[in-house]
Amino acid sequence: MNQQQEMTAYLLAFIKGMKDGGLNHVVISPGSRSTPLALLLHRDPEIKTMVNVDERSAAFFALGMAKALKQPVGVLCTSGTAAANFFPAVCEAKATNIPLLLLTADRPPEARGVGSPQTMDQQKLFGSHIKKFIEMALPEGTPEMLRYSHWHGANCASEAMRVPAGPIQINFPFREPLLPDLAYSLDDSFHTKQAIAQTASKQAPELADWLSKKGLMIVGKELSPDEAKELVSLATYLQWPIIGDPLANLAACQQVSGAYMPHADLIFAGSVPETPEVIWQFGNLPVAKNVMLYLKKYHQTISDYVLIDDEEWRDPLHLGTSFIQRDITGFCKQVFASATSVNFSPENNEWLDKWKKVRENASQVIAEELALEQWSESNASCQLFQLIHSEEALFLSNSNAIRFVDRFASPVAKSFSIYGNRGINGIDGLISTAAGIVAATNKRIFVLIGDLALFHDMNALELIRRYHLPVTLVVLNNNGGGIFSFLPQNKLEEADFEPLFGTPLNLELEKVANLYNGYYEQPTSPEEFKQAIEESRKHMEWTLIEIKGEQQEPVQLWEKVKRRYQEALD
Repeated sequence: MNQQQEMTAYLLAFIKGMKDGGLNHVVISPGSRSTPLALLLHRDPEIKTMVNVDERSAAFFALGMAKALKQPVGVLCTSGTAAANFFPAVCEAKATNIPLLLLTADRPPEARGVGSPQTMDQQKLFGSHIKKFIEMALPEGTPEMLRYSHWHGANCASEAMRVPAGPIQINFPFREPLLPDLAYSLDDSFHTKQAIAQTASKQAPELADWLSKKGLMIVGKELSPDEAKELVSLATYLQWPIIGDPLANLAACQQVSGAYMPHADLIFAGSVPETPEVIWQFGNLPVAKNVMLYLKKYHQTISDYVLIDDEEWRDPLHLGTSFIQRDITGFCKQVFASATSVNFSPENNEWLDKWKKVRENASQVIAEELALEQWSESNASCQLFQLIHSEEALFLSNSNAIRFVDRFASPVAKSFSIYGNRGINGIDGLISTAAGIVAATNKRIFVLIGDLALFHDMNALELIRRYHLPVTLVVLNNNGGGIFSFLPQNKLEEADFEPLFGTPLNLELEKVANLYNGYYEQPTSPEEFKQAIEESRKHMEWTLIEIKGEQQEPVQLWEKVKRRYQEALD
């Protein structure tokens, strides 16, 4: 073999390894140094490739695909600062256990550290935000090196999925010439390496004792509707209240139950019935800040604080008394089996009935106050939650969007997936992530997002346009950083607050939609909003629905709701 064929064989072996390890989707950001790998991936009939010229957007797009597929997804870039643009998505992937393979092309060793152009130190570029870093050897075509290349491809794809899942960087040094031999085919046979699923072995002998106590279930991780349905069914069976983050899908899993407590941020702003004796926390804490404040205040009266997760021990308040490494289905089966073995039945429903009363108070206050509101961001957020159809999807931006839904939206008797990027809670790459989810599922997604987060990821709109992805953006436009109006910075003088935190952008969103061939609507009433949502379903192209708002309006509404709720309790 000549040098070109050796490089081709080496990379074909690596690609076969990735496929054997469970990867068949790769997002490519074009560049020169990555040419050989990009070409061979693009021409592989078993790998679906998509092209995104913006590396930051590409990495979030791959994150969204991996989030939806529950499989490893690759993202490829050229050498130099291109790889550095992966960093925000890498941090989110590590924090939320999303399996990404970061394929970074690099200059060969002799070009490093000597002033060669488009060269920087890419060794362990992402530091502690990845599971593993692999520096591949320069391509060779010997049988030993083909096995080496295949092994790394298979092992990395498998390792990215292995608990705890996460991103892996694989750095490829390439010498010129960079064009592979496209007529060459790999004749060698390789042993397939399959991912080995880990099974949790930790048991919970205390289960029977816990079942006899007054319990509370807290869900802070992103779940599928089926997983959420299992937890709601479990809470109903135990007669325990269950609260959760919007991404936990408890409010849209087609399981409407009196055990589910929506509006947790409002409920925990007042006096809850009494302190639970045992808490089961699935994943992290939910977005509702008042839940966290309640736990910090009353944790000493909780005898058992149990963390349940199939990935990692997540305990930001350091309150956990035990950790059970189980997935949702496995844990629910374990509880039901334990309950059957001890002939469990709730002694009475008084514990849950007390929670139902505060839930009814909260729901009534919210409904009455929203009815008094004129058309607003809060109203639109609640209405959007009700308008989504089963089998569609909702993506919630960080900052205000997810909080409006968490505080005000009511459960629905429908089943749809709710997504978000809550690992690092950044506002970059959100549209790209949603676009990746659509590309993986081919289901319409509604993205509730603020104007500032939209501005951070407008390049993703080109990707949505090019691939005709069914995306409806509902943009809460309060002209800047509305979330800061909820924070102590709001008390600053306007001369300080406005430029540093209010950050008005004065975006003309109709022009943004036109630039990327999207449809544009600006409803001014619930009726017009409903019509705009329905119209967006009919379009082949994407739609931007602008909701005009004021930064102070949500703050004033939330303060009124809390006052009314406290009066109802008194």
